Amino acid sequence: MEPGNVDIQSKFVNALRTQGKAEYPLSGALPCPYPGHHGRMFQSVDQLFDHAKAEHASQLANFKPGQARERLRDAALKLRKSDPSSDATAGGGSAPDITSLSLDPQKERHSPPLSGRKRPAESEGHGRRGKAASHVEVVDSDYNRNIPNTVVSERTRKLFDPGHTSSPQPAQPQSPSRPLPHRTAPKTQHAQRQPGLIELQRYDSRYPGLLLQPDSRPISQEQLASEVKSIYAGLTMVETKCIHVDRAQAAAAQDNSDPNHKLASDHWQALIALHRTLLHEHHDFFLASQHPSASPALRRLAAKYSMPARMWKHGIHSFLELLRRRLPDSIDYMLAFIYLAYQMMALLYETVPAFEDTWIECLGDLGRYRMAIEDEDIRDRETWAGVARSWYTKAADKNPTVGRLYHHLAILARPNALQQLYYYSRSLTCVKPFPSARESILTLLDPILGRAVATYSHALPIDTNYIKAHALLFERLSLDDFTQAMTEFTNNLDNHIGRVTAKWKEQGVYIAVTNVSGWFDYGIDDNALRQVYLTELFEKVKNSPPSEEQLRTASPADQQDPTPPVIPENELLSKVNELSSQDHFSHARRLTNDTFALVLRRIGDKNVLPHVHIMLSFLTTFASNSYVSHLLADTPWTELVAFLNTLVKTENQIQNQSQAQNVSQPQNIDTLFSTTVFPNDGERSDELPLPEDYLVRGLIWAHDYFPKKWFEREHDEEERYLELASTVKSRMERVLRLGHKLSTYNRWISYDSGSHSFSVVGDTYVKG
Repeated sequence: MEPGNVDIQSKFVNALRTQGKAEYPLSGALPCPYPGHHGRMFQSVDQLFDHAKAEHASQLANFKPGQARERLRDAALKLRKSDPSSDATAGGGSAPDITSLSLDPQKERHSPPLSGRKRPAESEGHGRRGKAASHVEVVDSDYNRNIPNTVVSERTRKLFDPGHTSSPQPAQPQSPSRPLPHRTAPKTQHAQRQPGLIELQRYDSRYPGLLLQPDSRPISQEQLASEVKSIYAGLTMVETKCIHVDRAQAAAAQDNSDPNHKLASDHWQALIALHRTLLHEHHDFFLASQHPSASPALRRLAAKYSMPARMWKHGIHSFLELLRRRLPDSIDYMLAFIYLAYQMMALLYETVPAFEDTWIECLGDLGRYRMAIEDEDIRDRETWAGVARSWYTKAADKNPTVGRLYHHLAILARPNALQQLYYYSRSLTCVKPFPSARESILTLLDPILGRAVATYSHALPIDTNYIKAHALLFERLSLDDFTQAMTEFTNNLDNHIGRVTAKWKEQGVYIAVTNVSGWFDYGIDDNALRQVYLTELFEKVKNSPPSEEQLRTASPADQQDPTPPVIPENELLSKVNELSSQDHFSHARRLTNDTFALVLRRIGDKNVLPHVHIMLSFLTTFASNSYVSHLLADTPWTELVAFLNTLVKTENQIQNQSQAQNVSQPQNIDTLFSTTVFPNDGERSDELPLPEDYLVRGLIWAHDYFPKKWFEREHDEEERYLELASTVKSRMERVLRLGHKLSTYNRWISYDSGSHSFSVVGDTYVKG
C-alpha cells in the first residue's frame, strides 16, 4: 500500500465501528437465543458457543459440541429473522466516520474547522488556533520507553491461558482473522433487556430514602479469562491499525512537497477517534486483568506483555508527535487529545494501582506537552509546568534512583540555569543514570560556551561563570579558561551569598551536588569512583534480601538494575589513583574544595548550613571507603574545624541560656555526640528529614547514607521544604554529628571531649 494513500476501508472498519461513538449497524451478528440474554450479540458461532458454555451450560448438557453449535446457530438465525431490529449497534453519540479517512488529498472531505475562540482549560474539545509556540521542547530521546515497534503475535488462546508462563517471542504484528468482538449489549426497543442500575438497587426500611449498594454477580476464572482474551483480540487489532496509520501519516508528512498542505478536520477527528478507541481498549484490558477475582497468572499478563508502555507509545506518544509536527494547524486537535489522554491516565491512576509509577510519569509527560504548546497565556503555561513538576516529583519520591525523572525536571527548570545544571548532574550521577542527559545538557552549555544563542533569559554573571567552569570540565576543554571562570566565580561568591541570603540555602545544595558530580566525571560509566560505589552497592544487594521497593510492581523499563561494575575489585585502588592524577579530575576537586572553603569562612551564617551539610555527608561516605578516602587529604579541614567549633559554642550558649531561664533544657553537647547521625527506630521521633535530604537521595555516593525508612517520617509533602525553627535546629545538630563522625577516623580532624573542641590532626597521613 502506498504511504501517500492509506485507505481506512478495510476489514478493520467493522471492528472500529463497534468501538466508535456513532451507531453503526453490525451485519452478521448472532443474538443469544436464551431468555434474559436476547440483547447479547456475537460476531461468530464460536463466540456464541463460548458464551453459552459459560452462561447457559445446563441448556447444552445433553448435546455434543457439534450438535450444540448447530442448534445455537439455527436458534440465533431464527431469532434474528423474527426480530430484524435486533441487529447490533454500538454506543451512541457522534463520532466521525473513519471509513472516509485517506491521505489522498483528492479523497479528503473538507469540513469547517473548529472554533477559534479561546478555550477553557478544562474543556476537552475546544482549543485555539494561532501560531505555534515560540519554543516547543517536549520530546526526549526516552519518550518511546524503549518499547519495540512490534506487537506480540502469539496466539491469543495461548496468551490468556492462566497456566501459560512462557515468555512471548517478539514478531511483526499479524492481522487478526476476525473483526473486533462486540462486547457491549445493544439496546433496542424490541429485544428483551437486562435490568438497569436503578432496578437493581436494594432498599432497607430502617433507612428510608437511602439507596443500598447493588449486589454484584460472581465471575469465574474461565469467564474472566475469556473476557480478557476477547478484549485483547480487539486491542491488538486497533493497536496494529494505530501503528500503521501513524507511520503512514509521518511518511506522508515527510514526502509531501507542499509545505502548506493541511489535513481536513474530519481527518483529524477520525485519527483522534482511532486512538481514543485504543485507549478505551487498554482501559478495559486493565480492569479485566486486574479484577479482584483474577488469578495471579492473569494479573501478571499486563506487566509481562508491557501493556502500560504499549498504551503510552502507540496510543498516545506517537500521535502526539504527529500532532506536534503539524503545529500550528493541529493546535486545536492536540489540545483536545491531550485532555482526553490526561483524563484516561488519571482514571487509570485511580483504578489500576498496580502500575501507579507508570501512570504518574505519563501524567507528568502529558502536563509537559500541554505546557510546551501554550504560548498565549503565561499563567496557563506556568500552571501546567507546575502540574508536570508535581507528577515528576511524586514519581521521583517513589523511585529516587531513576535518573530519567530528574532529566524531566531539568527541562522544566528553564530558565533557572543553575537549577537545570543541578538536575542534569543528578540525572547522570544517580544509581540508575539517564545517559541521554549528556546530550540534553548541551542545550544549556552550548550558549554558555558561545556555540549557540540562548533561547531564554541569561543567567546572572556569577551563575554563568560557574556553569562555564563545569562546561569546560564536562567537555574536557581548555583548563586556562576553566581557571579564569572559576576565579571569577569564587571572587564574587561571598558577596552573592550575602545578597541573596535565604535563597542560597537551596542554591548551595545545587552547587554542592554539581561539584561532586564533577568528581564522577558527570556520569561516565567507567569512572573509577562510580565503579567503587557500584562494587559496594552490588555487594550489599548480594548479601541482603530484596527490599520492598525492589519488589514493587512497576514498568520493567523503569526499574532496570544499574549496570554491574566492570572493574575488578583488586584493580579499583590503582584505577582511583590513576584518576586522581588526571588534570580534569584535579580541577574538579579544586573547584569543590575552594567553594567549600569560602562557604566555611562565613561563620555564623545559617544560610550556608545546607551546603555544609551536603559536603559533610559526601565526606563521610568517602571517609568510610578505603579505596577513595585518601582523596580527602586536600579538603579545607582548617576552615571546617573553625566552623564546627563555632557551632559547638552556639549549642553551649543555648544550653546555658536554658539553664538560666529554668526552661526545658536541650541535650548538651556530649549527649548530642553520643547518638547516631540518624535516629534509630523509636528514637528522636520528632526529627524529620531535612529539605536537602530530598535533593540528594538516589545519588550513587549517597546510596547507603540514609536509613531505609528515613523518608517515611515525612507525612505532609507540602511542608517538606519549609524552613521552621525546628528545621534549623535539626540541621545544626546533623552537621555537628557528621563532623564528630569524621573525627572518629582520627585522620584529618579530632575532637576533644574535655574542651569540647575540634582540631586538625597533624600531617601524619601519607597519601595512598
